[in-house]
Amino acid sequence: MTYGYVINFSISGLTLEMLVTQLDGRALEYGESPIDNLTVHQIVAKMEEMIRQLPKFKVDNGLQAISIAIFGVVYQNEIISSPFVDFEDVDLVGHFKQRYHVPVIMENEANLSAIFEQDYSKQELQSLVSISIHEGVGAGILLNKQLYTGNYGRAGEVGQMLLTEPDKPRQRLAKLTNFDQEWSQSALLAKAAHLKGRPTYTLADLVRANEQGDAQITRLIEDFCYQLAVVTSNLIIAYDPQLIFFNSPLIDQLPEILKNVQMKLSFMPLVPPLVMSKDVKYATLLGGASLAIHKVLDMTGTRLILHH
Repeated sequence: MTYGYVINFSISGLTLEMLVTQLDGRALEYGESPIDNLTVHQIVAKMEEMIRQLPKFKVDNGLQAISIAIFGVVYQNEIISSPFVDFEDVDLVGHFKQRYHVPVIMENEANLSAIFEQDYSKQELQSLVSISIHEGVGAGILLNKQLYTGNYGRAGEVGQMLLTEPDKPRQRLAKLTNFDQEWSQSALLAKAAHLKGRPTYTLADLVRANEQGDAQITRLIEDFCYQLAVVTSNLIIAYDPQLIFFNSPLIDQLPEILKNVQMKLSFMPLVPPLVMSKDVKYATLLGGASLAIHKVLDMTGTRLILHH
């Protein structure tokens, strides 16, 4: 028998994921459900249904805490903004606290991926950046072993960086597009669909076309590498981390992107190692588990080496 378990959710624009872990970090159960176009009330109902359907685990004390990862800005357990889900005025933390009588922690998904990279690592890192590229782009930042979120939780929102157009040097700033709109994984696939005159284009389609040497797709990926190198260089200059992790299904499927970005940054002195996340699929959920476990054990700020 073990002491208890924590439940960890991740809410993106398309998918609701749930991972249950023991207090040593080991996974007990995973589930996911599509949530595209669902209201926040329907998403909450799905979360409760997923909890209800869990098997009875062999533990002494049952559920100990819940973590919720949000693709958006989170400040002191409140959602400031989320581009993918309209959370209306629903107090997720308050709702789940009242419903399950356990501590509830809410945090930005990129921040949680950074926590995962440190807490599920054998080496203790002083500083790192985890660049998360999914429907949006964000960076989780750890400085002096502490999560750095800025004044209102917006630190690392690199997807909001404005992109200038060389042929329109004095365009009004409010009219500029941002990195999310142009170079998130979703935006990249939308560009590929447009190039190919197709209604949709999947990551598998992109990988296949790249392997086949499709000139339009290889040029598009090269453009993405260039833009990602610019963002990465800015993060290096801003935070000077020991390591930069990339949490991205796109780069997981096309690892040559990482080599390309590294080559583009070869002009910079002292570029830190650019490495793939240790677990692209579960990093965010396991980062949430770590925060929840630290809360349950009342060991916030203490290093725990969790099992992966």
